[in-house]
Amino acid sequence: MPQDRLLPLPELERKIGFKKSKIYDWIANGGFPPGKLVLGKRLWLESEIDEWITAEWEKAS
Repeated sequence: MPQDRLLPLPELERKIGFKKSKIYDWIANGGFPPGKLVLGKRLWLESEIDEWITAEWEKAS
């Protein structure tokens, strides 16, 4: 079974090409995975982000 990586915010920003303020706007509006607070740090599962990227790509014109 492949292991899923946990992405901290700086890696998430690099992966999707958007900054913290935009990411948190999307989270507030329900349009982005919120991640989870782990030991005081917000982290995202890379597989959830990959799914989000795929969905957004398919919606794009």
